[in-house]
Amino acid sequence: MQSMAKEPTQQKMSGKQIRILSLLIVLAAQIHLNVFTNNFLVSIGILLFPIFVYLFQEITLIPVTLLSGAGVFLSRVLIYGLQSGIHIDNFINFFPEFFFYLTYGMTSYIYFKQNNYKLQGKFWPFLFLLMDYGANLVELLLRLELGAFSLKMQMNIILVAVIRTLILWIVIRGLGHYKFTLLSQEHANRYQRLILLISKLNSEVIWMKKNTHLIEETMARSYKLFSSMQDKQIDPSLSQDALAVAKDIHEIKKEYLLILRGISEALDLNLQDGGMSLTDILILLEDTITAAAHEEGKTLTFTKEYSGNLFTDKHYFLLSIFRNLFTNALEANEDGNIELAFIENEDEKNYTFIIQDNGPGIPAENLPLIFTPGFSTKINFNTGEVNRGLGLNLVKDIIENQLHGNIHAKSKPGETKFYICIPKSELEVS
Repeated sequence: MQSMAKEPTQQKMSGKQIRILSLLIVLAAQIHLNVFTNNFLVSIGILLFPIFVYLFQEITLIPVTLLSGAGVFLSRVLIYGLQSGIHIDNFINFFPEFFFYLTYGMTSYIYFKQNNYKLQGKFWPFLFLLMDYGANLVELLLRLELGAFSLKMQMNIILVAVIRTLILWIVIRGLGHYKFTLLSQEHANRYQRLILLISKLNSEVIWMKKNTHLIEETMARSYKLFSSMQDKQIDPSLSQDALAVAKDIHEIKKEYLLILRGISEALDLNLQDGGMSLTDILILLEDTITAAAHEEGKTLTFTKEYSGNLFTDKHYFLLSIFRNLFTNALEANEDGNIELAFIENEDEKNYTFIIQDNGPGIPAENLPLIFTPGFSTKINFNTGEVNRGLGLNLVKDIIENQLHGNIHAKSKPGETKFYICIPKSELEVS
C-alpha cells in the first residue's frame, strides 16, 4: 500500500521579516552594470529570491516580490534624481524594471510552489536561466518593443542570464556544502551525546542489577519477620503489616525487574556498535569535561599520555570509569584551575591507567572508605543536597566484576592518583 506523504506547507512570515528581505534585495540591486541600452541595469538583486528560499524556505515570495520591485524602482528614481534632478522621465525610464522583478519573482513563486519550496533535480539552473531570460525580455519589450528581438539584444540577455545563473549555481553549491558541513558536525555531536547517554545508562543498569539482591534480601527479611511474629503470637495486626510489606516489596521487585529488562534490551541494541579507540574515548570525554568546567567557571588543563591507541569493544565501561573519575576531580577542585592528567602504560598482560588531578586531596582516614557505597564528602551547602556516593563504588564494581581488574588510590594535598589495572584479554578486540 503506497503511503501518502504530507506536502509541507509554507509558513507565514511576519511583516517585519518581509520588509527586511525586500530591503536586502533592494540594496543588492544597487550593485549593477549599465549595459546594452540606456537605463537597462544588470544587477544581482534578483538572485536573492532563490537564495532566500533555499536558506529559509518559508519565504512568502509574492509580497517580497512586490515590495522589492517597488523598492528597486523608487531607489533608482531617487538616486538618479539626486544626481540630475527628479523628472517625470526618471519614472518612465525605470518603471520597466519593476516588471522585471515582478516577472522573475512570480515565476520563482510558481516554481517553488510546485517543488515544495526546494531546488529540485539536476536541471533547476536551466529553469532559472529561462526565468532570468524571460524577465529581461519583458523589461526590454517595455523599453524597445520589437527592437528587443534583435539578434544583438537576444544574445546579450541570454549572456546575462547565463552569467547570473552561473553565479546563482556557485552560491547555492557553496551554501549546500556549508549546510552539509554543519549537519555533519551536528550528527557527530549527537552521536557523542548518544554514546555518553548509553554509557550512563549502562552504569545505572549495573547498579540496578546489584540492587536486585538487596530487594530480594529485604523481601525475605520482611517475610521472616512476619513468620517470627506469628510464631511468637505478637499482635496480629502488626504481623499482617509485616506480611503486607513483604508483598509490596515483591510487587516492587516484579516492576523493577520489568524496567531493568526493558532498559537492558534497549541497551543491548546499542552496545553492539563495534567499539572505540582510546583516542576517541578521551577526545569525547575531554570535550564533555571541558564544557562542564566552563559552566562552573573553572579552567581545565587536560594532558594525555599513552603508548598505543587501544581499540576496545568495552568502551562503554571505560567511558563510565573515566567519566566518573574526571567528574570527581572537577567537583573536588574549588580553586577553579584544574590540572587533569591521563596516563596509560602496558606490559605483556595488563593495561594500567593512571588518572591524576591537582585537587585538595583525600584525607588519609577517608582513603580506605572512598569505594564504599554511600560514602561521600560532597555536599551542596546552598541546597543541602548530599551526593549519593555511588560513583566510585560503581567504578570499582565495573573494574573488578566486569573487567576483572583492580583499582586503588594514592592521595596527598594537591595531588590524587587513581591506578587502574585491567587485563589485556578483557579490553582488546580479538
